Amino acid sequence: MAHQTNERPALLAEYLEATYEIEVVLEELSESELEARESPDEWSVRQVVHHLADVEVGDAMRLRQMLAHDSPLIVAYDEDRFATRLHYDRPIESSVATFFALRTSNGALLERITEADWSRPGRHEEHDRYTVEILVRRSIDHDRLHLGQIRRALDSST
Repeated sequence: MAHQTNERPALLAEYLEATYEIEVVLEELSESELEARESPDEWSVRQVVHHLADVEVGDAMRLRQMLAHDSPLIVAYDEDRFATRLHYDRPIESSVATFFALRTSNGALLERITEADWSRPGRHEEHDRYTVEILVRRSIDHDRLHLGQIRRALDSST
């Protein structure tokens, strides 16, 4: 995943743009909309929101570990276990606030790192190669995936 130096600003813009798009979709959802699902075996909108916050918590720590330590171990986690054990049926307000606060903080940090920092690696349990850039790219893809899932769930509930 080598990148061009001029590609980094576009990636950062996309990283923050996805945040805005998620914010727009989540504005003023009703309780029934929060329970909407794309299909019966998929997560509800509420569960997806909690998942996005938990991923952002993990990514915030991963980012900081890679920037502060040499080749830290990046620990994987079981997202289904998180959904079950972390009470994804609870109200979303704290998860929404967590997601946006950490994304803003991560974005501010990413805007200030050097080109060398962008390539700093971690040793991920499930991936051969993991760097700050890969974390950002995966975050963008992850946001887009779940934003689409939320939109489809809301469309299917109307």
